[in-house]
Amino acid sequence: MVYNYKIKVSLKGFEKQIKRVFIINDNVKINDFCKVVITSMNGYLEHLYVLKYKDKNYICDYMDKNDDDEIKMNSLRINKLVLEEKDKLELIYDFGDNWVFKMTVVKVIIGHNNKNIELIDGIGKGIEEDCGGTWGLIDLINDKNNDWDYNYEDFDMNRINDEIDKKYNTKR
Repeated sequence: MVYNYKIKVSLKGFEKQIKRVFIINDNVKINDFCKVVITSMNGYLEHLYVLKYKDKNYICDYMDKNDDDEIKMNSLRINKLVLEEKDKLELIYDFGDNWVFKMTVVKVIIGHNNKNIELIDGIGKGIEEDCGGTWGLIDLINDKNNDWDYNYEDFDMNRINDEIDKKYNTKR
């Protein structure tokens, strides 16, 4: 049986201001989904990241750790997580700036979807690499001079879905 999940993602500290909602197929690689979340939130994938779920850490595929508590994400698929409605996950990106994306499984949908991953809603530009994390982003949003050229309103769902389609929604 094929499952799809409606997953709400929000940037910790900005839950009402910066969020994304995805529909994701359970056959998608965990690592691919993490990459989509990070890039949809304006991240460049230049830093390490880890997905935390039910006392397990699913680490990015280029880290060399692999013990009982840390599982490599490069080949594991979402279906291995056995997600249920209201489950909570946490994606941590860039251990210096420490961006935390809170994820909630909003709905489990039985059946096929046309796409492996699709962004269906969102608000806010997202993070700004190397700005100093949450506190740095608050400063950027409030910066009257806009020295970093940060525009909170710069969110383009069509552009993000085009990128997702190119990389993850190839014909089955």
